[in-house]
Amino acid sequence: MGCMLVRPETLQKLKKRKKSHLPTYKSLRKSRTITFNLKQEDKDILIKHWEPTVLTQEPDLFLKTMMASIKDSPKLLDIISRKTSDPTAQGSIAEWPKLQQMARGNCAFFTKQIVTNKLNESLVRKDSEMLGAIHIQYAPHGFKPTFLDIWQSNMLFILEQISFHRHIDKINFLKAFAELSTFLCTLMVVEYEDSMQQVRQNERHLKKHNEKHVEHCRF
Repeated sequence: MGCMLVRPETLQKLKKRKKSHLPTYKSLRKSRTITFNLKQEDKDILIKHWEPTVLTQEPDLFLKTMMASIKDSPKLLDIISRKTSDPTAQGSIAEWPKLQQMARGNCAFFTKQIVTNKLNESLVRKDSEMLGAIHIQYAPHGFKPTFLDIWQSNMLFILEQISFHRHIDKINFLKAFAELSTFLCTLMVVEYEDSMQQVRQNERHLKKHNEKHVEHCRF
């Protein structure tokens, strides 16, 4: 059978058409289906009060949130590689460098999104997707996505105790922060689950490969 000749311009059109139908990496991420519902006024109130109001009054906001979450779910101690026979002995746990490091990291993450990134959706998504995938390192210690719900609940409770000059600002801030934290936690859970699924697939693939190798060595 002879070769089928295709005009160069036709070939270019076919290439472009084929390329346009290929899904991109971004479009394949489940987390891309999670909507970012913060309005500009929500962003403004968070930016306005995050450092001068919230962190000024509660510089240990994230450490307190971690401590409250550990009290609600002592299993969190295993996740941060710290076991104790008495989960209520929170004085010593609060001084643990690993916990303080995690609290500082959480504070830096939120401050970056609110102050540096000014809650730009694309930047917030990018950092949150990376953070969600990183959480798979805690899976061997028993990490569960529901722990993020506990963390969020305690964070909002502590924020409710902070004083604002205007009550309406407090209401709007709490509403906006709840929206932001829900978005972040949901996105991180999806990224975590996707990463875990990929890990399991890789483990199954490696297991099959090793089984075939062992079987081959027998003969």
